[in-house]
Amino acid sequence: MNESKITKVVGYCRLSRDEDKENYSSIEEQKRIITEYASSRNWTISDFYIDDNVSGYTFNRPEFTKMMERVQGGKIDVVIVKDLSRVGRHNGRVLVLIDDFKNMQKNLIAVSELSGSYDVLHDKDDLIGITTWFNERYVKECSKKTRDHMYSKQKSGRLIMGNYYGYEKVFKDDMPMLYVIDEIKPVIELIFKLYLEDGYGFQKISEILNTKYNFPTPSEYYRMKHLERGRIYKHKVQEAWTKDMVSNILKNEIYTGTLITHKKRSINIRGKIVKVPKEEHFIFENHHEPIISKEMFKLAQELRNKKYKQNTSGANKKHDYYFSGMCVCNDCGSGMSGIIIKRKVKEKGYDCSRYRQYSTKACHCHEIKEKDILIHLKEFLKFTKQKYLKEIKNIKIEIKQENKTSDKFKLQNKLNILNEEYKILINQKIKELASCNSSMQREIIENTYKELEKEKMQRMAHLQELIQSDEKKNLEDKIQKLKTALEYFDEIINASKPNRIILQMIIDKIYIHRDKTIRFQLKSDIEKLY
Repeated sequence: MNESKITKVVGYCRLSRDEDKENYSSIEEQKRIITEYASSRNWTISDFYIDDNVSGYTFNRPEFTKMMERVQGGKIDVVIVKDLSRVGRHNGRVLVLIDDFKNMQKNLIAVSELSGSYDVLHDKDDLIGITTWFNERYVKECSKKTRDHMYSKQKSGRLIMGNYYGYEKVFKDDMPMLYVIDEIKPVIELIFKLYLEDGYGFQKISEILNTKYNFPTPSEYYRMKHLERGRIYKHKVQEAWTKDMVSNILKNEIYTGTLITHKKRSINIRGKIVKVPKEEHFIFENHHEPIISKEMFKLAQELRNKKYKQNTSGANKKHDYYFSGMCVCNDCGSGMSGIIIKRKVKEKGYDCSRYRQYSTKACHCHEIKEKDILIHLKEFLKFTKQKYLKEIKNIKIEIKQENKTSDKFKLQNKLNILNEEYKILINQKIKELASCNSSMQREIIENTYKELEKEKMQRMAHLQELIQSDEKKNLEDKIQKLKTALEYFDEIINASKPNRIILQMIIDKIYIHRDKTIRFQLKSDIEKLY
């Protein structure tokens, strides 16, 4: 290219914030190097194209793309960069880009390359392939180090990815802690109640949240917290609850106090994210304060699986069905859909979902009233109770409903922080004593730290007492909640409206025959009676 024909020279700068500090070059430093080089050639930089905090492994960068469009359009003659790693760290694509510049007869100049500068149109490029290979190798090594570091943190529970609606993430000495957000906790409890006790599907629950309550959606809440901290929330905000939001909450074990890490991983640099098999997950039980009991969560997953297999999600339900997710067609094995039977009086009932969808080509009408199932169930439980009275008394079933969670986790976190402070205090005392030569000063230091240590120890002892007292209270509450299967049998037998959670704890499936005979299948521990 004839320098007299050069009309426009631009600089390109790129910075990735995760680069090694030894190779770290700030945007301003890159601009200085580029400007000085241009001045030495009597050129003027007309524009700078800058991609800040963008990886060099991807070429899908806003400013780089804009610049290359102008180069291809003939509006830029020369592009100056600090070195080729600023252009990119993907070996093959950088070499292709160099060929593209040559073919267009446009110049790309790397100021600090090959122990000097590298000019695409005028310098030999025998060693450029090695340079670009080293650049790619560097970013791959950085990526591996990052993945290994993340894996180590996931394995020790020191990495919690993303946000969890209902919890605030706080770091203490590189250890993340999750604290319940009191104003969000009620909506989590309500979603589980509507699903388990009232039998509503995901869509119906989202409708109830949108019309009867004023809880913020997860994205609304995150935007609000960002604004409070003076930040901009860049993600899409959904102001109405959706069935996917409800589903995600119902299947997230985080609400039981359990943290699970290493669920996903990337295949390569900026590559596809894939799910990790469950057996490779890292599970931390009792990691933080629960909002929902493990029993409630387990019931919700059982119900989800049943509805999925039966293809009856309950999304359009407008009525509270006691046995939704439990009834099965004995002929074809499909789930029984909740329906309204229209006779002289409208009544809730169930029918084979395959029959209702495909008519007699798939199955037959199994229409049965809900009140008839309840009558049969009560008689079945009475018979079972009389026949196996002694055995049923020995079966213990614990149901934790919407009980208030204890303060154990909050107290334990405070105790952990105090322990850390105590360790720091002791270390500081040792350092000060080691650097002190005067016996008088040593005595002053000893006495001063003695008071501080005493205060910390008293506070720690007080917290220990509170934790023990709380555990004792929880044990007493648990004993009160523990009932025999017999007591739950009696509750169902005597109730005009049975509790859905109790039904789910006792009943596994209800098989409906075409002649309207009913067969009840109880949970496995109760069925050991047979």
